[in-house]
Amino acid sequence: VLVMVLGMFGVAGAAKLGDFEDKGDVTYKEAVDYLTAAGIVAGDTATTISPKGDVTREQAAKLIAYACLGQVAADNLKASTAPFTDVAADRWSAGYIAYCVQAGVINGLGDGTFAPTEKVTGYQMAKMLLCALGYGVNGEFTGSGWALETAKYALAKDIFHGNTAGASDAPANREEAFLYTFNALTRAMLVKYNDS
Repeated sequence: VLVMVLGMFGVAGAAKLGDFEDKGDVTYKEAVDYLTAAGIVAGDTATTISPKGDVTREQAAKLIAYACLGQVAADNLKASTAPFTDVAADRWSAGYIAYCVQAGVINGLGDGTFAPTEKVTGYQMAKMLLCALGYGVNGEFTGSGWALETAKYALAKDIFHGNTAGASDAPANREEAFLYTFNALTRAMLVKYNDS
């Protein structure tokens, strides 16, 4: 499910943490440097990474698509139909969101909507990453107890390593989302299923 991006470090022109003016504001330097060098994340401008900035649910979907597919393949994603009633097929994020729906990473809010511009929470980000790794196929992260199950799995699989305070329903900032993605790529294990 996830393309491990270790081989992507040769991406031409990829930024490094040291390229950003606000690099001193970054707490999770290894994670941010890894993901920027791999081309999975970029600054919010050419010169800033804005580590404490907000992350929306649609930005989280883009981050997951980049981590799973790589930048080039993810940027070529398109949506032929609206993936949710509040995500038009021509919205900038529709391809990423449609990919995440098809891959079983996201399922929206249960009422046909996705709330793309709402801030993503630590639990929501962890749930998306766990599903991208192959967890959750038995509905563990759905229903009224989804957050508790997400927290248990995410803590056990080291998604929150380095920031267990992020195991909450509070909004995650940019560098927290980057840290959790880094942890999913470098610490967590992919789930593999056999045919039996």
